[in-house]
Amino acid sequence: MKRVVITGIGAVTPLGNDSESTWNGLTKGLSGIQGISKFDPSGLRSRIAGELRNFNPEAYLSKKDVLRLDPFVHYAAAAALMAVEDAGLIKKRSEQQKETEIDRLSKDGLLNSAAVIIGSSRGGITSMEKALEGHLTRGKPFSAYLMSSSTINMAASYISMRLVTKGPALGISTACASGTNAIGEAFKMIRSGEIAAALAGGADAPICRLALGGYGASGALSRRNEDPEKASRPFDRGRDGFVVSEGAGVLVLEEMVSALGRGADIYCELAGYGTSSDAFHQTKPDSEGEALAIKKALNDARVLTEEVDYINAHATSTPVGDSTEAAAVRKVFGKRSAEIHVSSCKSMLGHMLGAAGAVEAAITALTIRRGVITPGINIEDPDPACDLNFVDVVTDKNIQAAISNSFGFGGVNAVLVLKKFEE
Repeated sequence: MKRVVITGIGAVTPLGNDSESTWNGLTKGLSGIQGISKFDPSGLRSRIAGELRNFNPEAYLSKKDVLRLDPFVHYAAAAALMAVEDAGLIKKRSEQQKETEIDRLSKDGLLNSAAVIIGSSRGGITSMEKALEGHLTRGKPFSAYLMSSSTINMAASYISMRLVTKGPALGISTACASGTNAIGEAFKMIRSGEIAAALAGGADAPICRLALGGYGASGALSRRNEDPEKASRPFDRGRDGFVVSEGAGVLVLEEMVSALGRGADIYCELAGYGTSSDAFHQTKPDSEGEALAIKKALNDARVLTEEVDYINAHATSTPVGDSTEAAAVRKVFGKRSAEIHVSSCKSMLGHMLGAAGAVEAAITALTIRRGVITPGINIEDPDPACDLNFVDVVTDKNIQAAISNSFGFGGVNAVLVLKKFEE
């Protein structure tokens, strides 16, 4: 089987409009959670979210495409363009560079046959809400682009059109595991020799009344409306739900020999992927199913439990979710659970739904590359039911192997194993 490496990273998150500013925010322990400004959240149980700040879609898309496409596609396209630039597959763009010039740069070479696989939980929910509201309250006609722009596959399809890729273009929707599943499926394609490279990740733009109202009605969201920066508190005894966020993360995955041949800068190796179903409940997780996905990923990577140094936890800050994940970790790692460093990006980023796993995989890759673990914040009273080795300060650590967990509604579990690259 072929080996797969990560050669490019792109991201837009509540902590920054690129991967570097996001990383800097995480290392400083900053929170990207604030009161909702995108719409009037009056009357909702949860009125806080992780919004992108000062994001300009016209830096990546034409004005027409900005109007015709849902924001989740804007975010995915921005992250994808940053990722291929980071990987050296297209030249760095200037502010004045035209869209046609970007297309021309990518028509030949590795990108031509690459796959694009982007996961999303909610797709174009924001556009659909706005269209229905406008139609019912003001008689506004529906746009001819509404259905195409809001479908979950449009992020992958649009990126494929922009970069002129001819490989598979797939949209994956497995709730909160969407981005991780997208990366995992791309990994399998490269490892089998079907393709040599892929752009894979996730994107979501769910900050609208429909999403916040629906999640809130299910009891899944935090109600710390008066203290938004403290609302997302994975593994803390006082956690009361997750915080909805938006954004995107995209990785460039590449077959190792190809990457070395073109002199690519390699972040780390993507070594294993495991997925499973709880077969249990629509919203309640099950530790047996989660543990199975972790075991599958480790077996796929041929990594022993004693070799794992770090876990980027799913850890959404829900009472049942965090304790269930801790139980799954204990089932897999046993006594080593007290030794393995564990942190949660969601404590600062909130829950980016289908984008979460992709961004967390990117942060895990940077963690391995830089030998620095970003902390979790707001663990003021650790929950005894979540007795893991939490990292709450920036920690230097030489990491040989790490896992990134994602667990979604419906009991969908996806886990990635990343390793320090050695040729």
